Amino acid sequence: MGVEGVGDVALPELWQRRARLSHDEMASMYAIVRRALTTYHPLELQALTDDKEELISQFIYLKVFRLEATPTRTATFPLHSAPSTSHAVCAYFRHYLIDCLRSSRHQLNVSLDDSDTLPEVEQQATLHPDPVASVLMQHGLDETGVRQSACRFIAGLDEPDRLLLDGSLGSLSNEKGGLARIAARYGIASYHYRARKLGVTLRKGAIPSDFACTGIGQWIEQTLGIDIAPANRVAILVVLGILSAQSQGQNQGNVGARCDSSLQA
Repeated sequence: MGVEGVGDVALPELWQRRARLSHDEMASMYAIVRRALTTYHPLELQALTDDKEELISQFIYLKVFRLEATPTRTATFPLHSAPSTSHAVCAYFRHYLIDCLRSSRHQLNVSLDDSDTLPEVEQQATLHPDPVASVLMQHGLDETGVRQSACRFIAGLDEPDRLLLDGSLGSLSNEKGGLARIAARYGIASYHYRARKLGVTLRKGAIPSDFACTGIGQWIEQTLGIDIAPANRVAILVVLGILSAQSQGQNQGNVGARCDSSLQA
């Protein structure tokens, strides 16, 4: 069975046997899942440092084909659990992204009583076709303006702080050794103090008012006008996701071009 001519109608049956598919069947299922997710942009993507293509690949590897799972005796899954439409595939993908958010904690240990944050994010995504715009609109903001503001915030940092931001939210955040390795590589003195002052790390037991006193917290509260409070945790998540996106690749010279483009938009 080749990829051509295979549609959503084949998905439930392929999903049920996904641990023992032939090469052609795996190719078919891969194509169906990727096609379903091509135009899907859930809110959670804004807060994760990996790009969408990487997250889709991880999802297919870990959750669709379950290549890291221990093989079951029958290698067959209940048909009733299989997604039957592209919308169901998107829902499965969102659950995977939510799991990623839970495990990464957005690289920031900010105590915002976030036990109910993800359900709120899900509700926004369900009620609004553009949940990011909806969340920002509640604070008189739009995504283009926040991106421009994030660019100005990053441009205003000195080089050590830009490196620490990139090590927490940007292209260096996945490197082994964390901020300690980055500080050693680039000779950043007193990086613990700098990181806390910037707001990419917080002391154990920190509360929202502690984060509000940091560089990032002041940008969110004073420049964007979003109070650092549990009631605004979804909006804070969104703007941190935008800041993360703008900080991507800054040490490869990409931020200047990205910001120039954003500011001209």
